[in-house]
Amino acid sequence: MKLYVGFTILAAMACTSDAFAPHMSPVRQSRNVALSMSNEGEENPMAFLRGMANTGKNVIAATAMAAAVWTSPASLTSIAPTISSGDNAPLSIVSNIGTANAVEKASGTGSRVNKDAESLLRYGLPINNKEVRKLQVVIEEIKQDIGSKRKSAALDGVKKARTAIKSTASKMTASCRDANFCTTILNEMNDNLDPLDQSLKDSQGAQNGSEQERKALDAAYQSQSKIAKQLTALEENMVPANYVTPVPSDYDDLPQLKGRATVEFELVKPDGAPFDIEGTNFPKANMVMVIDGYTSPVTGGNFVDLVQKGFYTNMKISRSDGFVVQSGEPSEGPAIGYVGKP
Repeated sequence: MKLYVGFTILAAMACTSDAFAPHMSPVRQSRNVALSMSNEGEENPMAFLRGMANTGKNVIAATAMAAAVWTSPASLTSIAPTISSGDNAPLSIVSNIGTANAVEKASGTGSRVNKDAESLLRYGLPINNKEVRKLQVVIEEIKQDIGSKRKSAALDGVKKARTAIKSTASKMTASCRDANFCTTILNEMNDNLDPLDQSLKDSQGAQNGSEQERKALDAAYQSQSKIAKQLTALEENMVPANYVTPVPSDYDDLPQLKGRATVEFELVKPDGAPFDIEGTNFPKANMVMVIDGYTSPVTGGNFVDLVQKGFYTNMKISRSDGFVVQSGEPSEGPAIGYVGKP
Protein backbone atom coordinates (compact mmCIF):
# COMPACT_ATOMS: atom_id res chain seq x y z
CA MET A 1 0.00 0.00 0.00
CA LYS A 2 1.38 3.40 -0.99
CA LEU A 3 0.88 6.40 1.25
CA TYR A 4 1.59 9.75 -0.37
CA VAL A 5 2.47 12.71 1.77
CA GLY A 6 3.03 16.39 0.92
CA PHE A 7 3.75 18.30 4.10
CA THR A 8 2.45 21.61 2.78
CA ILE A 9 -1.26 21.04 3.53
CA LEU A 10 -1.38 18.16 5.98
CA ALA A 11 -2.58 20.00 9.04
CA ALA A 12 -3.11 23.42 10.50
CA MET A 13 0.05 25.46 10.91
CA ALA A 14 0.92 27.62 13.87
CA CYS A 15 1.98 30.87 12.24
CA THR A 16 3.95 32.79 14.86
CA SER A 17 6.49 35.59 14.80
CA ASP A 18 9.30 33.20 15.75
CA ALA A 19 8.40 30.61 13.14
CA PHE A 20 11.45 31.52 11.06
CA ALA A 21 14.09 31.82 13.74
CA PRO A 22 17.51 30.45 12.68
CA HIS A 23 17.37 27.29 14.75
CA MET A 24 16.24 23.61 14.52
CA SER A 25 16.75 19.74 15.22
CA PRO A 26 15.44 15.84 14.74
CA VAL A 27 12.47 14.26 16.56
CA ARG A 28 10.90 15.19 19.90
CA GLN A 29 7.70 13.63 21.22
CA SER A 30 5.80 14.79 24.29
CA ARG A 31 4.31 12.49 26.89
CA ASN A 32 0.87 13.87 26.02
CA VAL A 33 1.02 13.21 22.30
CA ALA A 34 1.51 9.70 21.04
CA LEU A 35 1.32 7.63 17.91
CA SER A 36 -0.64 4.47 18.46
CA MET A 37 -2.42 1.59 16.78
CA SER A 38 -5.99 1.84 18.03
CA ASN A 39 -8.01 -1.23 18.94
CA GLU A 40 -11.27 0.66 19.20
CA GLY A 41 -13.38 2.52 16.65
CA GLU A 42 -16.66 2.93 14.90
CA GLU A 43 -17.77 0.32 12.40
CA ASN A 44 -18.60 2.83 9.67
CA PRO A 45 -15.49 3.41 7.56
CA MET A 46 -17.35 5.23 4.79
CA ALA A 47 -18.81 7.77 7.21
CA PHE A 48 -15.35 8.23 8.68
CA LEU A 49 -13.81 8.76 5.24
CA ARG A 50 -16.43 11.37 4.40
CA GLY A 51 -15.63 13.12 7.65
CA MET A 52 -11.91 12.99 6.88
CA ALA A 53 -12.55 14.43 3.42
CA ASN A 54 -14.52 17.32 4.87
CA THR A 55 -11.87 17.90 7.52
CA GLY A 56 -9.26 18.12 4.80
CA LYS A 57 -10.82 21.36 3.59
CA ASN A 58 -9.76 23.27 6.67
CA VAL A 59 -6.06 22.73 6.13
CA ILE A 60 -5.99 24.86 3.00
CA ALA A 61 -6.02 28.02 5.07
CA ALA A 62 -2.94 26.80 6.90
CA THR A 63 -0.76 27.02 3.79
CA ALA A 64 -0.58 30.80 4.00
CA MET A 65 2.74 30.63 5.83
CA ALA A 66 4.33 28.89 2.86
CA ALA A 67 4.48 32.16 0.95
CA ALA A 68 7.02 33.46 3.49
CA VAL A 69 9.77 31.30 1.97
CA TRP A 70 10.66 33.20 -1.20
CA THR A 71 13.14 31.13 -3.19
CA SER A 72 13.50 28.96 -6.28
CA PRO A 73 12.81 25.18 -6.24
CA ALA A 74 16.48 24.39 -6.68
CA SER A 75 17.70 26.62 -3.90
CA LEU A 76 16.26 24.70 -0.93
CA THR A 77 17.94 21.40 -0.28
CA SER A 78 17.98 20.23 3.32
CA ILE A 79 14.93 19.66 5.50
CA ALA A 80 15.39 18.51 9.08
CA PRO A 81 12.12 17.82 10.92
CA THR A 82 11.53 18.06 14.65
CA ILE A 83 8.49 16.95 16.66
CA SER A 84 7.33 18.39 19.95
CA SER A 85 4.10 19.13 21.77
CA GLY A 86 2.51 21.47 24.24
CA ASP A 87 0.74 20.57 27.45
CA ASN A 88 -2.51 19.33 25.98
CA ALA A 89 -4.88 16.85 27.58
CA PRO A 90 -3.69 13.28 28.09
CA LEU A 91 -5.52 11.21 25.49
CA SER A 92 -6.68 7.58 25.34
CA ILE A 93 -10.44 6.93 25.63
CA VAL A 94 -12.86 7.18 22.70
CA SER A 95 -15.62 9.72 23.32
CA ASN A 96 -18.73 10.73 21.40
CA ILE A 97 -17.93 14.44 21.63
CA GLY A 98 -17.24 15.60 18.10
CA THR A 99 -14.72 18.18 16.99
CA ALA A 100 -15.99 21.69 16.49
CA ASN A 101 -16.78 23.41 13.22
CA ALA A 102 -13.26 24.21 12.08
CA VAL A 103 -14.19 22.81 8.67
CA GLU A 104 -17.01 25.28 8.16
CA LYS A 105 -14.86 28.14 9.41
CA ALA A 106 -12.06 27.40 6.94
CA SER A 107 -14.03 26.26 3.87
CA GLY A 108 -14.70 28.45 0.87
CA THR A 109 -13.11 31.65 -0.29
CA GLY A 110 -13.43 35.35 0.33
CA SER A 111 -12.56 37.89 2.99
CA ARG A 112 -14.92 36.38 5.59
CA VAL A 113 -13.24 32.98 5.53
CA ASN A 114 -11.30 32.26 8.71
CA LYS A 115 -7.62 32.13 7.74
CA ASP A 116 -6.24 32.46 11.26
CA ALA A 117 -4.36 29.21 11.96
CA GLU A 118 -4.52 29.59 15.74
CA SER A 119 -8.27 30.23 15.56
CA LEU A 120 -8.79 27.12 13.43
CA LEU A 121 -6.84 25.06 15.93
CA ARG A 122 -9.13 26.30 18.69
CA TYR A 123 -12.19 25.37 16.67
CA GLY A 124 -10.66 21.95 16.09
CA LEU A 125 -10.62 21.16 19.83
CA PRO A 126 -13.23 18.55 20.82
CA ILE A 127 -15.02 20.65 23.41
CA ASN A 128 -18.69 21.37 24.09
CA ASN A 129 -19.09 24.74 25.78
CA LYS A 130 -21.16 27.49 24.16
CA GLU A 131 -19.93 30.20 26.49
CA VAL A 132 -16.25 29.80 25.70
CA ARG A 133 -16.99 29.70 21.96
CA LYS A 134 -18.86 33.01 22.25
CA LEU A 135 -15.93 34.48 24.18
CA GLN A 136 -13.57 33.18 21.48
CA VAL A 137 -15.53 34.99 18.76
CA VAL A 138 -15.31 38.27 20.67
CA ILE A 139 -11.57 38.00 21.37
CA GLU A 140 -10.74 37.02 17.79
CA GLU A 141 -12.85 39.87 16.39
CA ILE A 142 -10.83 42.30 18.51
CA LYS A 143 -7.73 41.16 16.62
CA GLN A 144 -9.44 41.82 13.29
CA ASP A 145 -10.63 45.23 14.47
CA ILE A 146 -7.12 46.22 15.55
CA GLY A 147 -5.73 45.21 12.17
CA SER A 148 -8.38 47.28 10.38
CA LYS A 149 -8.05 50.24 12.76
CA ARG A 150 -11.65 49.83 13.90
CA LYS A 151 -10.74 51.19 17.29
CA SER A 152 -14.24 51.82 18.62
CA ALA A 153 -15.31 48.32 17.60
CA ALA A 154 -12.25 46.86 19.33
CA LEU A 155 -13.05 48.80 22.51
CA ASP A 156 -16.60 47.50 22.34
CA GLY A 157 -15.15 44.00 22.03
CA VAL A 158 -13.13 44.55 25.21
CA LYS A 159 -16.35 45.43 27.06
CA LYS A 160 -18.11 42.35 25.67
CA ALA A 161 -15.20 40.12 26.68
CA ARG A 162 -15.16 41.51 30.18
CA THR A 163 -18.91 41.00 30.51
CA ALA A 164 -18.70 37.45 29.16
CA ILE A 165 -15.94 36.50 31.59
CA LYS A 166 -17.80 37.99 34.55
CA SER A 167 -21.24 36.52 33.74
CA THR A 168 -20.33 33.07 32.40
CA ALA A 169 -17.12 32.13 34.22
CA SER A 170 -18.82 29.42 36.28
CA LYS A 171 -20.34 27.82 33.16
CA MET A 172 -16.95 27.77 31.48
CA THR A 173 -15.03 26.33 34.42
CA ALA A 174 -17.69 23.61 34.76
CA SER A 175 -16.33 22.11 31.52
CA CYS A 176 -12.69 22.14 32.65
CA ARG A 177 -10.70 19.17 33.87
CA ASP A 178 -9.16 21.50 36.44
CA ALA A 179 -11.66 24.18 37.50
CA ASN A 180 -9.07 26.03 39.60
CA PHE A 181 -6.69 26.28 36.64
CA CYS A 182 -9.46 27.68 34.42
CA THR A 183 -10.55 30.14 37.09
CA THR A 184 -7.00 31.45 37.29
CA ILE A 185 -6.81 31.74 33.50
CA LEU A 186 -10.08 33.66 33.33
CA ASN A 187 -8.93 36.07 36.04
CA GLU A 188 -5.68 36.68 34.16
CA MET A 189 -7.57 37.25 30.92
CA ASN A 190 -9.78 39.78 32.67
CA ASP A 191 -6.73 41.58 34.09
CA ASN A 192 -5.05 41.66 30.67
CA LEU A 193 -8.07 43.41 29.19
CA ASP A 194 -7.00 46.56 31.06
CA PRO A 195 -3.77 47.23 29.11
CA LEU A 196 -5.59 46.29 25.90
CA ASP A 197 -8.29 48.83 26.66
CA GLN A 198 -5.71 51.51 27.46
CA SER A 199 -3.68 50.89 24.29
CA LEU A 200 -6.81 51.17 22.16
CA LYS A 201 -7.73 54.45 23.84
CA ASP A 202 -4.18 55.72 23.28
CA SER A 203 -4.50 54.90 19.59
CA GLN A 204 -7.74 56.87 19.43
CA GLY A 205 -6.00 59.91 20.87
CA ALA A 206 -3.10 59.73 18.40
CA GLN A 207 -3.07 61.29 14.95
CA ASN A 208 -4.04 58.90 12.19
CA GLY A 209 -0.94 57.41 10.57
CA SER A 210 1.42 58.73 13.23
CA GLU A 211 4.17 56.81 14.98
CA GLN A 212 2.25 57.21 18.23
CA GLU A 213 -0.78 55.50 16.72
CA ARG A 214 1.38 52.70 15.35
CA LYS A 215 2.99 52.06 18.74
CA ALA A 216 -0.37 52.08 20.49
CA LEU A 217 -1.88 49.64 18.01
CA ASP A 218 1.18 47.39 18.27
CA ALA A 219 0.79 47.36 22.05
CA ALA A 220 -2.91 46.55 21.65
CA TYR A 221 -2.10 43.70 19.30
CA GLN A 222 0.43 42.27 21.77
CA SER A 223 -2.12 42.43 24.59
CA GLN A 224 -4.76 40.74 22.44
CA SER A 225 -2.28 38.04 21.45
CA LYS A 226 -1.54 37.32 25.10
CA ILE A 227 -5.25 37.03 25.88
CA ALA A 228 -5.76 34.75 22.86
CA LYS A 229 -3.03 32.40 24.08
CA GLN A 230 -4.72 32.26 27.48
CA LEU A 231 -7.98 31.49 25.71
CA THR A 232 -6.28 28.56 23.97
CA ALA A 233 -5.03 27.24 27.32
CA LEU A 234 -8.56 27.59 28.72
CA GLU A 235 -10.12 25.66 25.84
CA GLU A 236 -7.44 22.95 25.87
CA ASN A 237 -8.30 22.29 29.51
CA MET A 238 -11.89 21.61 28.42
CA VAL A 239 -10.86 18.64 26.28
CA PRO A 240 -12.20 15.58 28.15
CA ALA A 241 -9.57 13.54 29.97
CA ASN A 242 -8.28 10.64 27.88
CA TYR A 243 -10.15 11.82 24.79
CA VAL A 244 -9.32 10.06 21.52
CA THR A 245 -11.01 10.74 18.18
CA PRO A 246 -12.96 7.60 17.15
CA VAL A 247 -11.36 5.79 14.21
CA PRO A 248 -12.84 2.68 12.50
CA SER A 249 -11.05 -0.57 13.22
CA ASP A 250 -10.21 -0.86 9.51
CA TYR A 251 -7.38 1.61 10.20
CA ASP A 252 -5.90 -0.15 13.22
CA ASP A 253 -2.78 -1.05 11.23
CA LEU A 254 -2.00 2.62 10.54
CA PRO A 255 -0.23 5.00 12.93
CA GLN A 256 -2.66 7.38 14.65
CA LEU A 257 -1.86 10.66 16.33
CA LYS A 258 -3.49 11.21 19.72
CA GLY A 259 -3.74 14.91 20.50
CA ARG A 260 -1.44 17.29 18.66
CA ALA A 261 2.23 17.43 17.72
CA THR A 262 4.41 20.34 16.63
CA VAL A 263 6.72 19.65 13.71
CA GLU A 264 9.48 22.08 12.89
CA PHE A 265 11.21 21.98 9.51
CA GLU A 266 14.61 23.54 9.00
CA LEU A 267 15.36 24.73 5.48
CA VAL A 268 18.84 25.57 4.24
CA LYS A 269 20.16 26.61 0.85
CA PRO A 270 22.86 24.39 -0.71
CA ASP A 271 25.14 27.34 -1.49
CA GLY A 272 24.87 28.70 2.04
CA ALA A 273 22.99 31.78 0.88
CA PRO A 274 20.87 33.46 3.57
CA PHE A 275 17.09 33.77 3.70
CA ASP A 276 15.89 37.36 3.52
CA ILE A 277 12.88 37.42 5.87
CA GLU A 278 11.33 40.87 6.20
CA GLY A 279 14.68 42.54 5.56
CA THR A 280 16.71 40.39 7.97
CA ASN A 281 19.08 37.68 6.74
CA PHE A 282 18.99 34.26 8.39
CA PRO A 283 21.31 31.33 7.60
CA LYS A 284 18.35 28.96 8.00
CA ALA A 285 14.56 29.19 7.79
CA ASN A 286 12.36 27.32 10.25
CA MET A 287 8.79 26.41 9.38
CA VAL A 288 6.59 25.40 12.33
CA MET A 289 3.45 23.28 11.89
CA VAL A 290 0.91 22.01 14.39
CA ILE A 291 -0.31 18.56 13.38
CA ASP A 292 -3.89 18.07 14.54
CA GLY A 293 -4.68 14.55 15.71
CA TYR A 294 -8.11 15.61 16.93
CA THR A 295 -9.47 16.31 13.44
CA SER A 296 -7.07 14.11 11.41
CA PRO A 297 -5.75 11.24 13.56
CA VAL A 298 -4.79 8.95 10.66
CA THR A 299 -3.40 11.61 8.33
CA GLY A 300 -1.60 13.27 11.23
CA GLY A 301 -0.30 9.92 12.52
CA ASN A 302 0.99 8.96 9.08
CA PHE A 303 2.80 12.29 8.74
CA VAL A 304 4.41 12.19 12.19
CA ASP A 305 5.40 8.56 11.60
CA LEU A 306 7.21 9.59 8.41
CA VAL A 307 8.94 12.42 10.26
CA GLN A 308 10.09 10.04 12.99
CA LYS A 309 11.45 7.63 10.37
CA GLY A 310 13.50 10.41 8.77
CA PHE A 311 11.53 10.35 5.51
CA TYR A 312 11.77 14.13 5.04
CA THR A 313 15.34 14.57 6.27
CA ASN A 314 17.50 16.20 3.56
CA MET A 315 14.61 16.07 1.10
CA LYS A 316 14.58 18.76 -1.57
CA ILE A 317 11.84 21.29 -2.08
CA SER A 318 10.04 20.27 -5.26
CA ARG A 319 8.02 23.46 -5.76
CA SER A 320 8.37 27.04 -4.57
CA ASP A 321 6.65 29.66 -6.69
CA GLY A 322 5.47 32.36 -4.28
CA PHE A 323 2.09 30.64 -3.93
CA VAL A 324 3.10 27.42 -2.20
CA VAL A 325 6.21 25.64 -0.93
CA GLN A 326 5.94 21.90 -1.48
CA SER A 327 7.98 18.81 -0.68
CA GLY A 328 7.35 15.14 0.04
CA GLU A 329 8.49 13.41 -3.14
CA PRO A 330 11.74 11.40 -2.89
CA SER A 331 14.28 12.11 -5.61
CA GLU A 332 15.69 8.57 -5.48
CA GLY A 333 14.37 5.02 -5.10
CA PRO A 334 11.89 2.83 -6.97
CA ALA A 335 8.76 4.33 -5.39
CA ILE A 336 7.30 7.80 -5.50
CA GLY A 337 6.12 8.28 -1.95
CA TYR A 338 6.27 6.00 1.03
CA VAL A 339 5.51 2.29 0.75
CA GLY A 340 4.21 0.86 4.04
CA LYS A 341 4.31 -2.73 5.14
CA PRO A 342 1.55 -4.90 3.59
